[in-house]
Amino acid sequence: MLQFLAQASKSILPDVSLPNTWPFGPGYSEGFWSVVLKYGFIAIIFAFIALMLRFLFGPGGPLRDKEFDLPPEELKKLDQEFEEKRK
Repeated sequence: MLQFLAQASKSILPDVSLPNTWPFGPGYSEGFWSVVLKYGFIAIIFAFIALMLRFLFGPGGPLRDKEFDLPPEELKKLDQEFEEKRK
């Protein structure tokens, strides 16, 4: 059974080398630096996604609901009371 699985995996993945499996190859067989580069590449993709979400839905973003940028009415009232007491 194990020999069958070994032969089947060789027929599916005939050559496991960096150019054939980059960036998302199977396992850690290509060496330490290949693994570091793969994780770095994935980190760059996640950072890009996070920055795009921050730009689109962050404060003042084009897809952000406008009422999220306005302070709640209670805070406005407290600010007005504080300013009146301060004068």
